[in-house]
Amino acid sequence: MARLTLQKTLQRIMLLIRSGYPVLYIVTHEEFRILDFLSRIVNVIRYLDSKNRSKNLIRWYNGVGFEMLNAFNPVEGEINQEEINWLRMPGIPSGNSADYWEHVANRNSNDALKFVRDAGVNDVKMRDSVVVFYDIHQELINVNGLNGQLVRPLRNTADSLRKYYENNRADSKHYKTLIIVAPGVSQISMELERDIIKIDFPLPETDELQKELEAMITGGQLGFPDAINQKEIESVCGTIASEDQYKKQLKDLIAGAGRGLTLDHYKLGLNSFAVHGQMLRKELIDNMLDLKAKTINNDALQYTPNVEINLGGLEEITRWIRLRKGPATSETIRNKYNLPKPKGVLLCGASGGGKSQLAKLIAKEFSLALLRLDIGSLFGAYVGVSEERTRQVLQLAEVLSPVVLWVDEIDKAFVGANGGGGDNGVSTRVLGYFLTWLSEKQDDVFVVATANDFNSLLEKFPEFGRKGRFDEIFWVGLPDKAARKKIFEIYLEKYIGKDLVVDENEIRSIYVKNNIDEAGEVINTPDPLYSLLSDDVISAGMTGAEIEYAVNEALYRAYESREQFSATIIADTVIAAKDKALYRIGSKDKVALDNLETTALKGKKWPNAG
Repeated sequence: MARLTLQKTLQRIMLLIRSGYPVLYIVTHEEFRILDFLSRIVNVIRYLDSKNRSKNLIRWYNGVGFEMLNAFNPVEGEINQEEINWLRMPGIPSGNSADYWEHVANRNSNDALKFVRDAGVNDVKMRDSVVVFYDIHQELINVNGLNGQLVRPLRNTADSLRKYYENNRADSKHYKTLIIVAPGVSQISMELERDIIKIDFPLPETDELQKELEAMITGGQLGFPDAINQKEIESVCGTIASEDQYKKQLKDLIAGAGRGLTLDHYKLGLNSFAVHGQMLRKELIDNMLDLKAKTINNDALQYTPNVEINLGGLEEITRWIRLRKGPATSETIRNKYNLPKPKGVLLCGASGGGKSQLAKLIAKEFSLALLRLDIGSLFGAYVGVSEERTRQVLQLAEVLSPVVLWVDEIDKAFVGANGGGGDNGVSTRVLGYFLTWLSEKQDDVFVVATANDFNSLLEKFPEFGRKGRFDEIFWVGLPDKAARKKIFEIYLEKYIGKDLVVDENEIRSIYVKNNIDEAGEVINTPDPLYSLLSDDVISAGMTGAEIEYAVNEALYRAYESREQFSATIIADTVIAAKDKALYRIGSKDKVALDNLETTALKGKKWPNAG
């Protein structure tokens, strides 16, 4: 299941063509990009097959019919067919397309397939060709048991091309390959399973994006400022460096920020920089990341390039995360110290305990983008759609690597995978694909999965608890006093000294009012307020989310009464919110509260995130 690079994908396509596979089905939205790379493959085949250099590239699409590329720039120098640098191979010539595409025939899709089948060795244009079909994938699907009208014609064509290869390859070297280009592969008729080879065409990688950036620099559309100060150089390189080193690294970072975009979207981003007259500076990295966030977000994926968050408590998991920061993002560190690649973590615990915030904290600590996956949005109404969406989003996560992939509420995502969903096995297949991907993924995708109904999750799907899919499972319990103190500090810090003034006498009166033993001297700093609010009498049993709610509710209470936002209002509001929190966990018994985590863990020896 490991993702193939562009180089390996193109090598595979060329091998399949030369080996006589009749029909390839390439999944991509980038029609011109795949056509350009197919032209490079045909060009290389013409170079390698010295006895017959008549291999042609022909395309067909609705409303136009067949067109043949009639101009190939020659391959120069010697090439090793096992180690071809495809970005350096000549593709479709630039210029007016009318100059290098020759119209061959105008036929509808059914007649077009027949035309490919019937063309023999006397047809100079078609006899030794790679024929690319667009626009026919909708006629190959099966809906409610009914096949599309091209399923049988395509099977006949595949059989004909196999025989054509066997009859002509040895002597005349002629053979034909049919390639279907489509944005997806879901619902394709099962009758075609043995006749077509499906290939996912990868999005552009850093070196391809660098090439486009260099072309715009060479063409004068983009450039560096005449003067580059040392502060700018150090902000990019992290140290004192030469201008040449700075320029190289900045170009690498801009190209890297474009990973996950199609080549056209990346070019449009560069064009917008050029139109605005922007010079190549560090801020273009963030601009490209923002463009990517707007471009790739959909119902299932949300991309956040830079995560800002403060989190109180959870020291144990924070320490665990920081230990893995370097190895998670640097192959050099992993190789130097013989460390395995971090895979991810499963966070279990009560709702509102901070699991989602932890996912964001991990992205922040790793200095990586956060990619949130909503598995529920993957499920579609038609057979095959869910599996197709799952495959696409996980491939995108790999392209965007290094990245933190956050799978929220995973316990609710696969409710139908245990026989109770009535979804004809869709949940089971998606779950199986996801679990296999977790075990076999090769790219730097650190997965953070969260679950509320953790016991049910692991009872139904013990696969999630198996080592190898996640590095660790953490229990995220209710925050203790020290953690609550930090959480109150986070939410109240911006009000201290402005709307909220800490008064010594007011703090003492709250202690007395609530029958709390005052510890230490109360001084006019924020700390006594945080210590007071975090006391068990005031806030025991509250989650971070409930503390945030209480602070916001206190602000509204102050607004309602037109009073000064004060420690008294905050304390009273927190106590009221605590009663709701205790009702949530079903007991006001202090002993039950202390044993909550032990009861929830049910004897499982999971490390506590706190």
